[in-house]
Amino acid sequence: MRRVSESRLIEAYEMANLLQARIHPRWVGGRAGYVYSVIYNGKLLVDHSPQPEGDAARALLARGITGKLTLLDGKTGRSRLVIDIEKMAELTVEEGPHGPRFVKHRKQAVVDRPAVGEEAVA
Repeated sequence: MRRVSESRLIEAYEMANLLQARIHPRWVGGRAGYVYSVIYNGKLLVDHSPQPEGDAARALLARGITGKLTLLDGKTGRSRLVIDIEKMAELTVEEGPHGPRFVKHRKQAVVDRPAVGEEAVA
């Protein structure tokens, strides 16, 4: 009987239990460039996100889903990125002095302001 190493068993287990989502880019132009939608289990998970990896991780974690998530190209189905949901939920991408970098995620306050063309009510 051939022995299988423990690391290979763990790798096979992780691959069998890997969650998958499809990522769809959309060009919006300007400084934003691309924004992304993420489809998970056939349903829209994240829409118009400039940072879909972190946003998808936070959305899944909020639903109690943990583990590894493979983000697949929406058109080709090819693997683009594998993330650990719990770790990625704590991070965001920020432009640094030498290019993009991961930093600790800071919750953004939701500001209640009038829509364009409406007046604020005092």
